[in-house]
Amino acid sequence: MTEQLSHKNSTEQAAKRERSTTVLPPADVLKGFGAADPPVLLDGGQGQTYRSGNVVLKPADDDAAWIAEIQTTIADERFRMPRPLKSTDGQWVYQGWAAWEYIEGQHQSGRWREEIETCIHFHEAISAIPKPPLLNKSLNPWTVADQVVWGEREIVHHPRIKPSVNCLESILRPIAGKNQLIHGDFQMMFSDNGPPTVIDFSPYWRPATFALDVYVADALVWGKAPFSIVDYARHVDDFAQFLARAELRRVIAL
Repeated sequence: MTEQLSHKNSTEQAAKRERSTTVLPPADVLKGFGAADPPVLLDGGQGQTYRSGNVVLKPADDDAAWIAEIQTTIADERFRMPRPLKSTDGQWVYQGWAAWEYIEGQHQSGRWREEIETCIHFHEAISAIPKPPLLNKSLNPWTVADQVVWGEREIVHHPRIKPSVNCLESILRPIAGKNQLIHGDFQMMFSDNGPPTVIDFSPYWRPATFALDVYVADALVWGKAPFSIVDYARHVDDFAQFLARAELRRVIAL
């Protein structure tokens, strides 16, 4: 059955939800996570992440608690992840907010090879984590697009994107790949004080190569990376097929 959900409507609904939920963390929330400084909005993400001293806070998604539990188990000398923080009552989520330690760092364009290598290392490090029971239970433009790409859902595409969707779908062929927990929107920061930091963990249950190709697709389209960055990942099995799916997911979601 085809779902009557257009690209335009889903994106507009997401934007409205974002505008309606962008609020400062309340004083009780700051106190609950031991944050004393006035909150400052951080760049990036969905415009909902704040820093208060050494604490980073943002509204908690439905899966925030189990993501925090998972992050406490991830350790690798090749990269860092912000450590999730519990509130004063011992919970990962407090009054609808979650918190992490602040790690100094910046996004740095042009370090394509390092980012690709770190993406590969990160997914090697989390490859044995079992599939969480609550993964992607909530629907949004990104999870819907992901399901469409992998043939788990059908939607009516907006006419503006349908030619691009048809073009990408025409080159797809069946591929084999072992599903695992992945970061479906891989992002990093660099610092002189340690290894790169992986941030904003967005969990999906797909082959690790798909996460890599979502990163490559974004670097090419939004990061203005040279096409030569694909040379850093050509050794990966079915790289081109995963890249086509990554581009398709972005077209549908955005």
